[in-house]
Amino acid sequence: MMKYVLLLLSLPILLSLDPLVYDSDYHASYQSPEGIMFVSYSEKWDEENLKELYKELIQNKHGKEISLLQEVRIQGGSLNGSAAKGRFSALTDTITLYHGDKQTDASSYRDTLSHEYGHHFAYHYIKSHHFPFSEWSKLRGLEDAPVRWDAFWNYSDGDHMWYPQEIMADDYVLLYGSGRKTSKSDVLSSNEPFYQMTQHENKELPNVLENKKLIAYLEKETGIKADRDRILTGPELKTIQKDKITFAASDQSQVAFKAQITYFQDGVKLASDEKLFIASSGAETFTIPLNDAASSFEVTFEILDLQTSVGFETPPERFHVDSLLSKGQ
Repeated sequence: MMKYVLLLLSLPILLSLDPLVYDSDYHASYQSPEGIMFVSYSEKWDEENLKELYKELIQNKHGKEISLLQEVRIQGGSLNGSAAKGRFSALTDTITLYHGDKQTDASSYRDTLSHEYGHHFAYHYIKSHHFPFSEWSKLRGLEDAPVRWDAFWNYSDGDHMWYPQEIMADDYVLLYGSGRKTSKSDVLSSNEPFYQMTQHENKELPNVLENKKLIAYLEKETGIKADRDRILTGPELKTIQKDKITFAASDQSQVAFKAQITYFQDGVKLASDEKLFIASSGAETFTIPLNDAASSFEVTFEILDLQTSVGFETPPERFHVDSLLSKGQ
């Protein structure tokens, strides 16, 4: 009986992924200290570029599983004409990165490389993550979500964000992936850091960065700790007065909060506003002026960790002024 269970667990991997096809006609190669082969099939990528790609790879948190990664390839063109930048084969433990003729810098593959390595990470430690009965799927809160569990025989590009494999890989990016710093001056002078922040593809699922039970489970299964400053939560409404509302930031420092506020009077939109706040030391509060003609307002936050450029957006939340005031907030 056990051998059939093991076959069932391994069958999706065997059915879904292409075998490793060695092509000796490569442009450049580099072997990492762990024995990972980096191979370029693009003239834009030489050995030095591949060494930089390796440096980018090892910035992702990893353990013993990294020695099982066999190859990272750079292909000059696309994957069957698609815009996809990467692909992972669990059968051969190989990452392939596409569009190498245009993406000529290792940093341009940062998030893609983290995502594809996230697949390698998941198939090594959480082998059952592509099944609805897995502990990971329960802790991730996928029971009532429209998750597609049939990726191996009925894959659709349009449902990419709803495949558990892709959810898990993006979870890895946010919790363990390499990051890049964003300066306060960049945030204060432009919205670009918010446009470029690393987010989960599936914004309809709960924020993984505050799922402490899931994080504890991953740490136990992998033996790899997530950085505590990776835990990001949305701000909490503290007080409301006729002329202002006050929110408390999370305990984490070096986090930028951008609030989008829309004011309504009896359901009719009055105006919109945008406010920016940077929490420097943690456990801070910030105040947003309130339109005194508004009977209700809706707030959405974009939250950006300046240390990693990882972030998320909160879903819109509607507040009714009279109701809040009557509750004494």
